[in-house]
Amino acid sequence: MAGFVPYCFGDNVSIPCPCGNDAAVGSGTGCLNSLGTGGLLAASGTASISNDTLVLTGSGMPNSFVVYIQGTVASGSGAGTVFGDGKMCVTGSMMRLGTVLNSGGGSSVPNVANPIPLSVRGGIASPGIRNYQIYYRDPVPYCTAGTFNLTNAVNVPWSL
Repeated sequence: MAGFVPYCFGDNVSIPCPCGNDAAVGSGTGCLNSLGTGGLLAASGTASISNDTLVLTGSGMPNSFVVYIQGTVASGSGAGTVFGDGKMCVTGSMMRLGTVLNSGGGSSVPNVANPIPLSVRGGIASPGIRNYQIYYRDPVPYCTAGTFNLTNAVNVPWSL
């Protein structure tokens, strides 16, 4: 949907990934993980407080637990800051929107098991910008001593 802006890619255009695990330019993903892919976050639906159908979908990640996060500010002016095997792209007032288990390398929120709309999960009561990212376990030692990585981020404008 128009208005959703992906940013903070792991392609070394803005800042490099922590150990040369840069994704291909134009891939739109986060830094590469132990699978040789970057985690990708995408948004679809409508980001409207009165008619919330927004769905966040992640792919390209190991089958492990992931945490969908929401923040009010884009970290590092949108370039992110090195964190674990990837880059933290959201900051400000942050909250966890849900912890889910990837299957087939992906997951989404809301989902069948937990259909609570994102506006409710994120406590969004008035229009404004929110930033989203997925923090995920990458249990295979790969890059740094941290066994986690992050996807790209998505900037979402909420309306009434």
